[in-house]
Amino acid sequence: MKKLLLICILFGTSVYSLEFGYMGNKAFGMGGSGVALTSNPFSAYYNPALIGTNSTIGIGYSLGLRYKEHNIGILSDPNIETAKSFLGDNSLNMTSENGIAIQLPITLVDTFSSAIGIGVFYTKIGVINFIVNGNNGGGGGGGGGGNNSLSAKMLTNGLDLLEIPLSYSLSLSSMIGNFSVGVNAKYINAKHSLASQDFSGNNTIQDSFNQVFKSKNGISTNAFGVDVGLSYSLPFDTFVIGVVGKNLNTPNINTMANEKLALDPQYRLGISTSAIPLTTIALDLDLKPNTEFRGLDNKMAKKQVQYISLGGDVNLTFMDIKLGVAKNIVNGAEGWLIYAGLGFKIIDISLFSNTNITRGSGSKIPTEFGVKIGGGFSF
Repeated sequence: MKKLLLICILFGTSVYSLEFGYMGNKAFGMGGSGVALTSNPFSAYYNPALIGTNSTIGIGYSLGLRYKEHNIGILSDPNIETAKSFLGDNSLNMTSENGIAIQLPITLVDTFSSAIGIGVFYTKIGVINFIVNGNNGGGGGGGGGGNNSLSAKMLTNGLDLLEIPLSYSLSLSSMIGNFSVGVNAKYINAKHSLASQDFSGNNTIQDSFNQVFKSKNGISTNAFGVDVGLSYSLPFDTFVIGVVGKNLNTPNINTMANEKLALDPQYRLGISTSAIPLTTIALDLDLKPNTEFRGLDNKMAKKQVQYISLGGDVNLTFMDIKLGVAKNIVNGAEGWLIYAGLGFKIIDISLFSNTNITRGSGSKIPTEFGVKIGGGFSF
């Protein structure tokens, strides 16, 4: 009992901690590895301790869109049995992640240095679930037309998260390395929407996503969040280790659903090295599973995600090349995530796809895909 109580205190008891998101192109192109990535204008998002590791002013921007589907491909070959399986567990997610970040050094002395940062991070998630419409098709034992057809309706969840963090970091330089601690105090505006309609074809799917991404309806919440990060580095970043805890105060979000929603804490560890000239290699690991947002009030199983990622960046004079891989270590059904990016300082394009292939509209497509366009500079 004491052990259970300790786990609840450390990791929260609410429904969702969501998955660790992607902000900025550099970490994204490296598989999402950013907790120990020192030369990153979006350090405040991944680990606020890192905003003080550089003595330059850094500015970055990023726009991104990614999708993820589960069991939707089964609709390409429909029959009564696969339809029943489909209606028991399915989701179609569309996520837009956009942000801008600025970090400024404010104190530079021999031993101590500090920096501040500010950002605007906006995430919009649309989730469609197909569920049985009323009692039609629910059991297998009825007679007549109930066994030959299934009627479904679409449940559409929308979740908007606007985060505006004010970041501060303090760094101590010593003979054995550099120690940094950082904190984000962030304002959060969240909005949840929920709608349902009868399913009548692919045009309805598009209409539902358009409704989510354009709608101004929903229940809004104003909240505050706290992130804390630590880092240690050897000279010239030959070895960097970082750890971050996000949303440590567990902000609660009002919803239109019967289910509750809270941003449970996320914990992630990262290491990186720049020992090879012009090259940075980074690895991140979620220290506990998070819950993928698959919508509320849909009776779908909650999916756990806990990622390990590895990425590299070769920074040439006029461009940098990024590659990365990631894996969900608690559920391998989505396969490997493969990332790549090409940047020219103020403009950067990064892509990712997974290795799990499904069939849609007669073609084989990945169940996850994403693209980001962004950039950044320092002076």
